[in-house]
Amino acid sequence: MRLTQKKIESILVRFVGEEGLPLVRELIGKENVSEFDLATKLKKDIKVVRKQIYLLQDQNLVSFTKKKDKQKGWYIYYWTLIPESIKFNNYKIKKELLTRLKLKVEEEANELFFICPQNCVRLNFDQSMDYEFHCPECGELINQEESEDKTKALKKKIEELEKELKELDLKKIKRKKIKDQKKEVEAKKKEKSKVSSIKKKATKVKKIIKKKVTKRKETKKTPAKKKSSTKKKAIKAKKIIKKKTTKRKETKEITKKKPAKKKSSTKKKGIKAKKIIKKKKSRKDEYF
Repeated sequence: MRLTQKKIESILVRFVGEEGLPLVRELIGKENVSEFDLATKLKKDIKVVRKQIYLLQDQNLVSFTKKKDKQKGWYIYYWTLIPESIKFNNYKIKKELLTRLKLKVEEEANELFFICPQNCVRLNFDQSMDYEFHCPECGELINQEESEDKTKALKKKIEELEKELKELDLKKIKRKKIKDQKKEVEAKKKEKSKVSSIKKKATKVKKIIKKKVTKRKETKKTPAKKKSSTKKKAIKAKKIIKKKTTKRKETKEITKKKPAKKKSSTKKKGIKAKKIIKKKKSRKDEYF
């Protein structure tokens, strides 16, 4: 059902009355209207405006938001009409009217009614018996009313209301379907987003794990390199020790060889001295 201004007014006037109609007109098509602004526009006391608004609030036709006034320190209420609750109340009123009309049709079919010729009152059989079939206001005799025309009019109204309610029910069903479809779409989107977020988290976790694993491997490899470096150092140390030992051996050999050379030189000197002595002896012999 499309809510026009006239329909909204006709629905809300039932709760607020004709006095509250200007307030309803001020609220239609607006959001967050201050109660003080309503009071100034309607030229009414704030208490009267609040009373009318509370009547609408009792039927859940109005919602509010409150804000604290920094200067004065009290809360100011801002009001807006709720179109969905207006539709619901309209549907509710029509259903109640339909039940009342059906009861009236049953009453018209089951009871006899008497009416005053001047249309003062309309009484059923028991009431007319109490007044001896005389009008309690003008005193004239009351006549039996033919209720066929009235029942026909009531049945027409019932048919019209039933059609309207069926249309409203169909619209409700369509709205529910649309809402359910929207909810399903939103739920699917949420699921997809959740799955994608879970996948992203999983990929992030995998990357973190890979990084950690690579770091551990690197940390494991580095001590191995250290070992190799230590081995190299040990090899170098061994080579140095070997070199030192070889040098020591060479020095020892050199030291051993040198005295041998001295002996040979001393031998040579002894031989030379012997030769010189022999020569001297030979010369002496020659002289004598």
